[in-house]
Amino acid sequence: MYAITHMRTFISDTYYSRQPMNEADFKRSRSLFVLEGSMANGVLALTSGAFLSGYASMMGADDSLNGIIGAIPTLLCVVQLFSTVVLENLREKKFIIAFLALMHRLLLTLIFFVPLFVREPAFRLAAVVGIFAAAHGCGAFIGTGAGNWLRKLVPGRELGSYLGKRDAKALAFTTIVSLSMGKLLDWFRYQNAEQAGFLTIGLAVLAMTFVNFYCFSSAKEPIQEEYKERTRLKHVFTEPLKNKGFRKIIGFYGFWNLGLQIAAPFFSVYMVTGLNLDYTYMTFLGLIASLSRVFASGIWGRLADRKSWLWVTKTSMLLLGCVHISWFFMTKETCLVLQPILQSLSGIAWGGIAISVFNVQYQYAPDNKQMLFVGANSAYAGMIGFASSLLGAALLTILPAGNLLGMAVSGMQFLFVLSGGLIIGCSCYVHFVLKKI
Repeated sequence: MYAITHMRTFISDTYYSRQPMNEADFKRSRSLFVLEGSMANGVLALTSGAFLSGYASMMGADDSLNGIIGAIPTLLCVVQLFSTVVLENLREKKFIIAFLALMHRLLLTLIFFVPLFVREPAFRLAAVVGIFAAAHGCGAFIGTGAGNWLRKLVPGRELGSYLGKRDAKALAFTTIVSLSMGKLLDWFRYQNAEQAGFLTIGLAVLAMTFVNFYCFSSAKEPIQEEYKERTRLKHVFTEPLKNKGFRKIIGFYGFWNLGLQIAAPFFSVYMVTGLNLDYTYMTFLGLIASLSRVFASGIWGRLADRKSWLWVTKTSMLLLGCVHISWFFMTKETCLVLQPILQSLSGIAWGGIAISVFNVQYQYAPDNKQMLFVGANSAYAGMIGFASSLLGAALLTILPAGNLLGMAVSGMQFLFVLSGGLIIGCSCYVHFVLKKI
């Protein structure tokens, strides 16, 4: 009985404390969110991209299915339509965010252990896809709430600089983790023990999961005033669309996800199955991209504070669109020269996109309804993004492959050009449409 009482007291004090925060609490919580970001990005790096593509290929997934699997997290953003209703009506959100973040990462850990329990190849792949989807369902449920919690910890005038530094530190950590795990996985693959390599990755993900949970549990949550009117599901569907200014933000995110997701899941697939690169080299390329992004993140953050988030958004997207188009010329013969250059430019572009795209939606949402508006926006964008990935997978089966001007080309290279053109169009949308809000 004492143990139960003690546990209830601990949970209440840790997750439901209504004590006002002092400056030291804010400072410590901001530091914990920096560490949380590093752990979250480390988990993401080992459960997406080349690692996910390689694991799915080992399980028997073809290129189209591999790309669709990579797009599942985008589809599950639709969960935010419903999670917003729950989170908006909770005064204390810390417990549900910390718990579902833990479930998200534990399920991602579990996908690497599926072969130990499921022997039939078809069922094994289905189990991996199902667990992967459940994991990202948990992550999508709390995405808006966690982002809103973070923003409340940082003064507005410091937000750009803080996000830039947080992103830079997270990427530095992720680079070390990815490079180490990539080298280890290659060693296992050369020993014909690739499955054992992925089990090792699963253990690394598990370790980062518990550190991430500690960060969420230890950070303080600013007290939120209770709303007079409870949020209902119909409000999530209708209120953001009724807001003339925010409708343009929804259009922007839809355009962005259309351009990005039509090809994004296939870049890592192309590197694994098209260019036949090993994990060590791919993680080395990731190191180049990450170092470029670390270098650029702080600069983009300061530019956002001095100029505007929209300027950073349109400029970084323009650069990324050009990079995607340049992937058309990526072949086995040219990759050793082009890969380092394009990965570096991509890292610079993503240094701006990662912090600006996150913040722009909050900037234009009403202060007292940010989670509602951002949740709806993420859901609409997610549906468009997943539909775009399905379109990309379908196009992949019909786009021609062969030789063009003496260069070997495949359907994926045409997808990269299409993606780049759409992203450049999105940059123009920001310049001509969003600046008028």
